[in-house]
Amino acid sequence: MADDDCPQPALHAALSHLAPLVGAWSGVGHGEYPTIEPFDYREHVRLDPAGSKPFLVYEQRTWHASDGRPLHVELGYLRPAGPDRVELVLVQPTGIAEVDEGILTRTDHGLELVLTSRLVGRTSTAKEVTAVRRLLRLTGRRLDTRLDMAAVGRPMGRHLTSELHRIDPETDGSGAH
Repeated sequence: MADDDCPQPALHAALSHLAPLVGAWSGVGHGEYPTIEPFDYREHVRLDPAGSKPFLVYEQRTWHASDGRPLHVELGYLRPAGPDRVELVLVQPTGIAEVDEGILTRTDHGLELVLTSRLVGRTSTAKEVTAVRRLLRLTGRRLDTRLDMAAVGRPMGRHLTSELHRIDPETDGSGAH
């Protein structure tokens, strides 16, 4: 992500409608699925401009709420695909790659992105995930997320929900701005 010694790049004009998402977000979430025990987690998401390129760099990390052990990482790119369309391309160290497409809606208080997987690729050793749906709802300095998935022979169902809050650069413990 961004380095303290490097100035923050200007936002590409095509990203103006995604500008409210730029920055760091942190908070708590809850996970569940029919095949696992429910769990709580801490989450950190970062969206940064990529210089003169028309996309945002996306980084997400989670830790178990009670013992702090790392749980998950996602890296990728959020791309505009028109005034009300977006694309999200992600890779995960679990052997899964995701291509999601969806709709961006401006609301009175923020933004809502609803993304559905167009493609879920996986290595031969990755857990079977066949479809994903993501919701990101921005209201002021709060970002609510939801991840539904179809996996391991189960139909689409809720897996993760989180409530994240914007981290000001002065209080961002990651060292990135």
